[in-house]
Amino acid sequence: MIEKLSTGIEGLDRLTDGGFLRGSAYIVQGPPGAGKTILANQFCYAHVRGGGRALYMTLLAESSSRMLGYVSQMGFYEGSALPDAMQYISGYGVLEREGLPGLLKLVQHEIKRHRATAMVLDGTFVAQSVASEQEFRAFIHALQGVAGMANAVLVMLTHQNRQASCPEHTMVDGWIELSDETQGFRAYRTIQVRKHRGAAILPGRHRFRITEEGIAVFPRVEGSMSVAAPARADAHRVPSGLDELDGLLRGGFPAGSAALLVGPTGSGKTTLGMHFLARSSAQEPGLMLGFYETPAHLRQKARNVGLDLDAPIEAGALELVWLPPADNIVDELVHDIVRRVRARQVKRVFVDGLVAIRDSLVISHRMPYVINALSMQLAALGATALYSSEIPELRLEETLMPSDELSAMVDNVLLLNTGRRDQAFRRYLSVIKLRDSDFDPRTHEFHITDSGIVFGPDPKILLPREAG
Repeated sequence: MIEKLSTGIEGLDRLTDGGFLRGSAYIVQGPPGAGKTILANQFCYAHVRGGGRALYMTLLAESSSRMLGYVSQMGFYEGSALPDAMQYISGYGVLEREGLPGLLKLVQHEIKRHRATAMVLDGTFVAQSVASEQEFRAFIHALQGVAGMANAVLVMLTHQNRQASCPEHTMVDGWIELSDETQGFRAYRTIQVRKHRGAAILPGRHRFRITEEGIAVFPRVEGSMSVAAPARADAHRVPSGLDELDGLLRGGFPAGSAALLVGPTGSGKTTLGMHFLARSSAQEPGLMLGFYETPAHLRQKARNVGLDLDAPIEAGALELVWLPPADNIVDELVHDIVRRVRARQVKRVFVDGLVAIRDSLVISHRMPYVINALSMQLAALGATALYSSEIPELRLEETLMPSDELSAMVDNVLLLNTGRRDQAFRRYLSVIKLRDSDFDPRTHEFHITDSGIVFGPDPKILLPREAG
């Protein structure tokens, strides 16, 4: 087996099936500002931390000290590695004076002198600009041979938008493409492993983020999390927190299932979810992810309807996570949910506001596949999930929810609706689907009091004949 070197980026290691192969050459391509230099430096410092030796050669006019001024602000930077294990040199002058033959000799000499097991050549497009296509292809071929002879990883950075059919892409062992794109007023970055010999890659584009710690890559969850959940060994139910609703569900939600709460604004979706979370305990820890209300507001909202979220929160049995609906990366969000569920062995999960997740997706039709992947992961971890999603108000005579791909991806669907009858605002709940289980299909009226959700007509509402 050929040894693999971590890229220093956990998500990129997953895309490349473990990292770069020793003795191989890679091209990292992307426009200026896409993050190529950060990625390459992050790889080098991770390699040095693992006991390797890295060499960073730049062909750009920018000095190494200027680049170090930026890199030293990143979390992965380690000044103690300089100049022994990590070394920066410039090949710009040699290339200008001696062309590609001189640059090739410099690369060979410096790899041997530094005993480098990882090397970055930054500015490969500069080398291409001083030679013919044939000379450049010969240069790339020779560089790959140098990497093989030194049993080192060679990463070449270029900002030129070369086509997949270009000779250098067929010659190297791997090709990674970074993109910096916009959609309307929104900017986002993607990474794609276009080629990686000897490895099973995760294909397609994936989102990444540049932070103070460096680059973080988030593999698309529908590709990286699409593992089959184990068959449920038992048929026990997870109480909803409402005895009346448990009766409609014939005992509660099936353990490990995913339920979708759909309804218009004000129909009681969040309140029902808080009933579910109020049952969190040391044996059944809970987790809520919300986008529109802060944890402090949710705790007060629960108190207003007679629900105690404070006790399980203070006991460490319940965690409220708030993510303002800005430019969230959905794959990052889903990976974080799974991480939190696994770390605390969470059994009750409530995601309040799938609309915010949908709006954060660059490609909105990914939504049902993302939720399906998350639900499968939660089921495999033994967690029962509730999701809330807002829809327009339905007419009272409509008993079935309109066809929706998302509802097909979950096990259970509960419809919460509102309407005016007898000159009063009323709420209604219907169980639309309960997978592999019997349920009460009738529509039931309910109201929200200072003791939470109560089924039946609101006694404060008088019918016209009663008022007369």
